[in-house]
Amino acid sequence: MACKFYFAPKLSDQRDKHGRRMISYPCKICGSRINRPTSDSSCSNLNKHAATCLRKQNESKGHKSLAGLGIKGTGDINPQEVNQLCAVWCAEAARPFSALVEESHKVLLHPTIKKSLPGRRTISRDIHMLYSAIQEEYKVILKAHTGSLYLGVDAWQSPNGFDILGTVVYRLAKDDSGEIKLEAMPLDFIWLAHSHTGEYLAQTVSLVVEKFGIQDKICGIVSDNASNNKVMVSELKKKKWARFKGETHWIRCFAHVLNLIAQAILRPFGSQKKSKTTNQSGSVPLDDSEDLGSGDEEEDAEEQIQLYSQGADESSLFHEDVDESDNESIAQNDQEETESLSLDDIENASDEDDSDAYTTEGCKQTLAKFRAIAKKLRYSPNSKDQFRQICRDKGCATPHTIERDVRTRWNSTHSQLISIIRCEDAILEWQRHKRHGVDRKYYLDQSDFNLARHLAEVMNIFYEITLQISIPGSARLSNIVIFIDQITEHLSTAISGTKYPPALRNACRVGLKLTNKYYSLTDMSPLYRIAIVLHPSFHDEYFKLANWEPKWISEAIRLTREMWVANYKPKPITPPTSSAVVANKPKTGMLAGLGSAAAARGGHSSTDPLDIWL
Repeated sequence: MACKFYFAPKLSDQRDKHGRRMISYPCKICGSRINRPTSDSSCSNLNKHAATCLRKQNESKGHKSLAGLGIKGTGDINPQEVNQLCAVWCAEAARPFSALVEESHKVLLHPTIKKSLPGRRTISRDIHMLYSAIQEEYKVILKAHTGSLYLGVDAWQSPNGFDILGTVVYRLAKDDSGEIKLEAMPLDFIWLAHSHTGEYLAQTVSLVVEKFGIQDKICGIVSDNASNNKVMVSELKKKKWARFKGETHWIRCFAHVLNLIAQAILRPFGSQKKSKTTNQSGSVPLDDSEDLGSGDEEEDAEEQIQLYSQGADESSLFHEDVDESDNESIAQNDQEETESLSLDDIENASDEDDSDAYTTEGCKQTLAKFRAIAKKLRYSPNSKDQFRQICRDKGCATPHTIERDVRTRWNSTHSQLISIIRCEDAILEWQRHKRHGVDRKYYLDQSDFNLARHLAEVMNIFYEITLQISIPGSARLSNIVIFIDQITEHLSTAISGTKYPPALRNACRVGLKLTNKYYSLTDMSPLYRIAIVLHPSFHDEYFKLANWEPKWISEAIRLTREMWVANYKPKPITPPTSSAVVANKPKTGMLAGLGSAAAARGGHSSTDPLDIWL
């Protein structure tokens, strides 16, 4: 029976233990040769091999891959690649390692992956191995990079309570098609084991930069406006990196600046500050009521991690649920910054009157009332159901909910104001419900709704700009000055007009003063002006449209030329010494006329790329 699975036997070159040549049986199924001693007449081994080949052949016929049927893009999965695929899957979206082995997830997996699923410890080890391998490769890429590099630095607290410092390098690089694109690559994530002082942050950042050997290519650092970051920049200046000159090359996060200005405008109408003590009158602040459910600090920490979707709409960028305890130090720095300016610091304040639509005194707790209503609806399912029913009866636009206002989620105040305006009719009826409404001290009146409408109009520009600069790849340094000019014009119009009551005009004055402060800080860094000059739509024309003084425009061009000459201008090509010198013939006719015209405009045409650009 075994003979039908094999070709005619041949004398093999292999020898048995006695030194005699063996007989080779070529298998008809797999093509391999089975060598047997001439003294062994048993067919058991031949039958066993034939049975194994038959089983494998039947299995391959019963399980056809999509690639075998002609469907492209469905290549077979190599079991040796499963560990790497699983490590990347967990790392890209910060998924828990245990998610891999969940039964509901395993149903979706390819059979090859199911058989080779790694454990949690293996995944953790593989992620470190991948990072180490890519790190060494990226060091070579950065070493070969000839342009400037910019560093992004930010600190935050992970859901399990660890303080992390992330460092990202930004550079211009060519993609696979040869086009230039902006590349953002994380360099390292460091666990901060000590207090976040500027000196400690500078030491940590320096270690990362020097590990990759890019200290002489760093041209700027991007971070928020926290005071410890200012100290960090000063300490890094002492490192004497070739291109980094300290605070002049410090780029302040503009989204953070926008939030500071917005909070300065909102502060007279209700602070986000959490008070642990009672006020002078002995009453408890509105935000500290105990009848509105548990605090936001009890949120599920896993909600901090959200998978960014490229197809998400604008609202989803700022509506993920996060723990308010996150970034507590940043929130504290924001509070100190905005509290340093108050209504007492502004000049030419408008006088308020009791006949105004609302006053600062009458609406100093309005935003706190809005947050109290949002918290009540969030933690009371019965109140939420009752509120939605009233919204349907009143014909309010959807969604029938009041958005949360969270300190560490920018644009959330604007979203809450819009939801208050949208559900105004329902709120007026629902808030008086004995069982499902709120306490009387949280009742809203017409002045609160008037303030909400006006604040939404004033805050809209901050909402739109924050959305624009928060889209990956859309933020540009050249736009910062333009954005500040837009905000300045917007707030100045609100202050000079009569559309808004004095209370809001005075609040806008506080915001304008803070805007001017950060506008003046852009003068400390040449990067903003250089970015405008190099913008293909601006050049030096924007300065003229913005009525800049001629000496300011000349200074911006000088700074641009200085950076061009120092870092980017190609070295001149020396002509061969043996080349013959050809005498220039005198120009006649039209060439002479063109030369005269060029001389009349200020000399011969320049071959300098910067002159041509301008």
